[in-house]
Amino acid sequence: MSKNIQDDTMIVDLFWDRNDNALKLLSDRYGKDFMRISFRILNNREDSEECVNDAYLNTWNSIPDARPTSLFAYVGKIIRSLSINRVKKNMAQKRGGDNETAILLSELQDCVSAKENVESIVEYNELSKDISNFLLSIKKEKRMIFIERYWYAKPIKEIAQKYKMSYKKVESGLCWCRKKLHEYLKERGYVI
Repeated sequence: MSKNIQDDTMIVDLFWDRNDNALKLLSDRYGKDFMRISFRILNNREDSEECVNDAYLNTWNSIPDARPTSLFAYVGKIIRSLSINRVKKNMAQKRGGDNETAILLSELQDCVSAKENVESIVEYNELSKDISNFLLSIKKEKRMIFIERYWYAKPIKEIAQKYKMSYKKVESGLCWCRKKLHEYLKERGYVI
């Protein structure tokens, strides 16, 4: 077992034991990464700090019922969800908001149904598995730009620089991914 997995397992064990040190260790280990995820979505430091703190509270409350295999992914998912909900709230209040995040959310709305009343957690889990399977079925280059864009909420320009691609290539790769994901999910019976 690698040191990272051992460290994460120890932190999860502390959460299970309801030991307050779990929050400090989680923050020390991943706090900067969590702030980056939230800030890329919100583009507002105060809102990001609040979302990260709320995510720590949600993690504290949920870990006794769950034993995540990847602590970073588990808490990261909570942070993304809280941050996206904050964007929606801010956009509703301001009738505007951050253009990059609005673009990001609108890019995916045609791929995945935007139902507010998800019929069950089972269906949500199946959708997650199907999206993961889709990503595993495409070339690594496309998978990486998709994840950079829609998990880490990175701007297209930053992705292009990281992978030494043109802006247009990343943009067209993302367009291709969204189209293929839409088809893939439609074939599996999702109402889109």
